[in-house]
Formats: sequence, structure tokens, C-alpha cells
Amino acid sequence: MNQAENGKVRKHELVNLFLRNFDPKLRFGDNLIAWIVITVTFLREKFMLNNDLNLPILLPQVLTVDVMTLDNRLIDQAEIRTLLFRLRARNYLHYLIIKFLVCTGLSLPELTHLKIADFSPERNLFKLKNGGRLRRRKIFLEPNLALELYRYSSEFLPTDYLFPGRYGKLRTRTIQKILKNASLLISKEIHIPFLRDVIALELFKKGFPVWEIQEFLGHRTTRSTKQRILLHIPVEERTDPRLFNRNKNQAA
Repeated sequence: MNQAENGKVRKHELVNLFLRNFDPKLRFGDNLIAWIVITVTFLREKFMLNNDLNLPILLPQVLTVDVMTLDNRLIDQAEIRTLLFRLRARNYLHYLIIKFLVCTGLSLPELTHLKIADFSPERNLFKLKNGGRLRRRKIFLEPNLALELYRYSSEFLPTDYLFPGRYGKLRTRTIQKILKNASLLISKEIHIPFLRDVIALELFKKGFPVWEIQEFLGHRTTRSTKQRILLHIPVEERTDPRLFNRNKNQAA
């Protein structure tokens, strides 16, 4: 089988995608939306891997953080998988909150104010309106996480909070307790600033320019973003004048 044949998409592959991810608890229309999200991801990966023209693979047009590939000097992939596996076995809501924070780096005010209406599953998009000191912005989610959130949130009304508390809005103290319990599972302190630094370092390592990382995290200036990245860069690299310039030409 040659390279061109490898790049073809067969009908049975798309049918199998739908059947494997079909959820009988959801309406057919909801399952169809979920299938479209998965199919787009599948096609993107397939044609990136089967590049007939041998073109250079650029950064994706949409900046997202994939929890299943995240791996850097602050937290490695084994720790992330262990954390999520143990959380899911104990409390699905806590698992989803931690996974969401690892992929977005939202502040506590942003997380507690999120509502179902802020989520656009068709575009894997969240609109962040209540960031405190952070800028209002839109962020995209990795498709598999977006699908997981879509299935979770389909039972709620648009006016409901995405992660509700016992008496309405989830309390900041409750989230801090969830983070503390998560820390105990992998013997590593997990808090919001730490997760935001994990994301900044990961995106910088992957080649995204500082201004895009700034937009994703909601920093007011690129100076703040650079300071967070420099905290975790080896000392010998910090004085390199090319450190924050080498990613400029890689933006999609």
C-alpha cells in the first residue's frame, strides 16, 4: 500500500468512529454533533501524518492544550495520567474540574462564574467574561475535552453554572479543597498559579509565540507571560537574546 492509499479515508472508518462514540443516553442530534467533533480531529491527524507533499507541519491554527500530551519539567505525563485516573475513580466532577483547569489555566473567578451558555460545543469554544485581573477572552478546548464537557453539560440549562456548587455557584474554598486533595494523590502541590505556569511552559516549548500564550492565559502584557516562562527556563538559556524570538515565525 503506497502513501497515497494510506491517506485515503474509508467509509467504514467514519462509521466505526460514530458507533464507538455513540451514547444511547443522548439524543441523535447530540450524538451527531459529538461525531462531527471527533471526525474533524480524526481527519486532521490522518492528513498530518500522511503528508503526501512532504510539507513542513506548522503549528495548529487554534491554540489548545492537550492533557494527554502535556509533559514538561513542572509535571510529567505519568503524573498527569495518575492524577486523572485516581480522581475519576473517586469523584467524576472533581476529575472534570482538575482536567479543565490543567487544559485552560483559568483563574478561580473565571471558573466559578462559567455558565453553560459560555460554552460553544460546535466550535470547542469558551467565552471568559469574569476574569478579575485577567482579560476577557475566548479560548478553544482540545476536541476530546470539549466532547467530554458537552456530554456532561447536556443535562443542564444554559443559565446553569458549568460547575455548580451545593447552593448555586461553586465556592472558591471548595475548589481550593479539590486542588489540595488532588495534590495528595501525586505528592505535588497543585494550585492555580502552578497550573498556569505549566501551560505557559508547555506552549512555549511547543513553539507558540509569547503573544499567543499571553492571549490564552489572559495576561495584560507579554511581559507578565515572559516572567512566568523565565521562572522555569534553565539559567544558561535565560540570557539568550533569541529566547523569545525563535517562535515568532512558527505561528500558524
